[in-house]
Amino acid sequence: MLHLHWAALTRLLVPACFVSGALMVREYLPALSENTQIVLAALPYLVAAICAVMAYQFRRVRLLLAALGVAALYWLIQNHLQVSLDHPDAARLYLVASLAVPLLCLYLLVLPERGMFNTWGLLACVFFLGSAGACFALADLILGASAGVSQAFAHRPVEGYILSIGASQLLALVAVAGIAALLLRNAEAEGPLLGVLAAGFASLAFLHLESISVVMGIAAGLCLVWGLLRSSYAMAYRDELTGLLGRRALNERLASLGKRYTIAMLDVDHFKRFNDKHGHDVGDEVLKLVASRVREVGNGGTAYRYGGEEFCIVFPRKSSEDCAAALDEVRERIADYKMSIRDRRSRPARSKDGARRRGATRIRSDQVSVTISAGVAAREEDGQDAESVILAADSKLYKAKRSGRNRVVF
Repeated sequence: MLHLHWAALTRLLVPACFVSGALMVREYLPALSENTQIVLAALPYLVAAICAVMAYQFRRVRLLLAALGVAALYWLIQNHLQVSLDHPDAARLYLVASLAVPLLCLYLLVLPERGMFNTWGLLACVFFLGSAGACFALADLILGASAGVSQAFAHRPVEGYILSIGASQLLALVAVAGIAALLLRNAEAEGPLLGVLAAGFASLAFLHLESISVVMGIAAGLCLVWGLLRSSYAMAYRDELTGLLGRRALNERLASLGKRYTIAMLDVDHFKRFNDKHGHDVGDEVLKLVASRVREVGNGGTAYRYGGEEFCIVFPRKSSEDCAAALDEVRERIADYKMSIRDRRSRPARSKDGARRRGATRIRSDQVSVTISAGVAAREEDGQDAESVILAADSKLYKAKRSGRNRVVF
């Protein structure tokens, strides 16, 4: 069953603000001095260069290619599309751009992030350039096609809106695909890429507006910078396997807590035995399951992965009694969840045979469940530091394990 991360939609707010803000700022540009406008005209290149350097440092090939694409689109508009689109050469290049923006964004949205300095990264760059070149061939096919097809991709369908009907529909489809990818993956790159898509759309659809490519080029670059900053934060503070905040984020949070708080330490019961029996892949799925439930703890708690199969939850301004019910609810939800594990001996040697058999018959599976134990401790006296509270919660955790596991002790 697919799990949709609806909270990920909030990542579209910042790109939307950049793009809409750029549209509003554009109206004030004609009042600026000539020298200021010259500087602004160079800013899209500068911001794209900053994005490219940051993406290179963080090994984010998708955002690096997006930055290069933003610079290329801006260069194309500034050097070849500042003329009447009734000219055949300009009309052809405009059609190429209106195809390239959605198709290349779609490519970057579906492309997995698997590093830069490897074969995958090299192939990703080669296919990106090849896809850009294919847009020229596709444009020529459309121009030479039947009158109905060429008319669907003809510019200026309505007054004040230049983008063709066909390209507008293609952009809308890619936007829907991007939102779906954002909901399914819950990754950091989809939001900035959708911002680039929106900025590219505005640059082409409202090409007749003065300085539209300048402000949209800057907005697209800012979307990418924002995405790279979020990506760097995730690399530094989030656990890659579970998506929870990690030890570094926890240490910073502990240093900023007030005088009243509660800390809970949680541990997956018999995890090493489970790992040895079912394998590390299944063990990773167990950790993801537990993390997904712990993340939803109530009463204002924030979950962190402490290390291995151990998790930590911080409840600011709460007593241990206040948090016990929320923790017990999480414990019950985890214990009640049944995981289906396919019998490895029943699996065929070839994956294709396995896929064919799954379509015809149901392979026998074993249902298993996991439990957690938790220890809860609150800051009880002045001068007590967070490390002491964690040690107290750890002591309660081991008491829960000695008492039979699958329980909360506070």
